[in-house]
Amino acid sequence: MTQPMTQQSQNPHAANVTLYRATITLPERVTTREAGHIETVFSELMESLATSHLQLADQRWLIEALFDFEPERSVVVAMLDQPLGVLGLDDIELEIGQLEQRDWLAENRASFPPLHIGRVWIHGSHVEQPAPAGSLPLMVEAAQAFGSGTHPTTEGCLRAMQMIAALSRPAPAKVLDMGCGSAILAMAARKIWPSSWVMAVDNDPIAVRVASANARLNGIAPQQMCCVVSAGFAGRAVRQAGPYDVILANILAGPLRRMAPDLAPYLAANGWLILSGILNEQSVAVERAYAAQGLRCWTMLRIGDWTVIVMRPAAIGAMPGLWHGRQSASMVTQEE
Repeated sequence: MTQPMTQQSQNPHAANVTLYRATITLPERVTTREAGHIETVFSELMESLATSHLQLADQRWLIEALFDFEPERSVVVAMLDQPLGVLGLDDIELEIGQLEQRDWLAENRASFPPLHIGRVWIHGSHVEQPAPAGSLPLMVEAAQAFGSGTHPTTEGCLRAMQMIAALSRPAPAKVLDMGCGSAILAMAARKIWPSSWVMAVDNDPIAVRVASANARLNGIAPQQMCCVVSAGFAGRAVRQAGPYDVILANILAGPLRRMAPDLAPYLAANGWLILSGILNEQSVAVERAYAAQGLRCWTMLRIGDWTVIVMRPAAIGAMPGLWHGRQSASMVTQEE
């Protein structure tokens, strides 16, 4: 899911690493959603450790990203050029600087307590408490800032999978996590459906190595979860393993729309498609791209500014309205 930067990262598990901060300041006319979209460029397209957007006292927006290597200014500028240009922001100054030495890992661990999303219980190796009874534990290290379950796009996918598990029998035989990143969704699929075989795919070799390491850390054998480097469905292994009973794609709206013609043929006739990484205002365009390929929206789960779309082949019909998500999320069906 991530696009690798040109410099080699340090070991994120080292207690004292040299960190760099990239910041931009946006004018007060920028909306909360627009600021969040700009932050997503750092969190999903770059190898950042953590990101944030904060509205200052003068109503301007501070967008910040932390790296464990010095990012190349030209690369960051190039990635920000298009989303800033859409907002008419052509004179935004990018600042990149080194942070003081501190035990960042210890501080990050302190800010990463266990996270319960439905039955899925996400924790780092620093957590000593036992897993709650009946939970599905997943270990993800605190240094993996994105893909640790804290972002609404990841949370929405985890909730959607559990919705499907409650509604649908039998369990899916094959699950595909396209753009797997840390593989938290692929690993969760194995926990939710223990009999399933899972393929985790990313176009970034570094992400695939992290995914493989996370699978081993969680006791998932290679014959249960296969991690593959592939640009979408270009890889032969990805194509040959299809069709898939569940496909997860937590990437950005633009790539999701472009992927629709390639993805749809690999969804099983009775399959489920979970699309995420979509801002609320982008959901209609993404849904239409897949409707054009013969799929129908089953439900949309909204958490804050983000939407997760669950789709199925159109021949299956509409959602019967049996699930209502968590209280702080909203669900929108095509029948409304």
